Amino acid sequence: MNDKLFQTNSSRLKPSELFVVTSKEVLHDLVHSTSGIDGVLLASTDGFEVSSIFQKEYDAGKLSAVGSSILALVQALTNEAQLTGCRSVILDAQDGKIMISAVPNKNQPMIVIVVTKQQVLLGQIMHGMNKAINRLVALDQQNNEK
Repeated sequence: MNDKLFQTNSSRLKPSELFVVTSKEVLHDLVHSTSGIDGVLLASTDGFEVSSIFQKEYDAGKLSAVGSSILALVQALTNEAQLTGCRSVILDAQDGKIMISAVPNKNQPMIVIVVTKQQVLLGQIMHGMNKAINRLVALDQQNNEK
């Protein structure tokens, strides 16, 4: 991953309707195949919701905006620490966890935000999230090979 992932770019493509519908299927599969997930959200890197699946009441717009900002700030922090390629962040709260990960789409860079219960297997969540991200990257390639 590079630093350009989190820079806004007015020439970015708006996700196609097919991409949005298919991405919702990917999120649905993640939520229903991985135990302990309360919700998952796909957002643009500039903080706008693309699709989401929630099992609790969440404000997707606010989660998108704040999640995008957090990952950008963490990327700046890792750059200062001379680390490269910030891919994900895990936040551990008293009653749950939030995982934010970059989706390095070539045409439409995005982020995935997963909200979980407190008692989850992080490895299982990360594995499911990585599978979903790989599917989203493949969808981006399929929908923009014209």
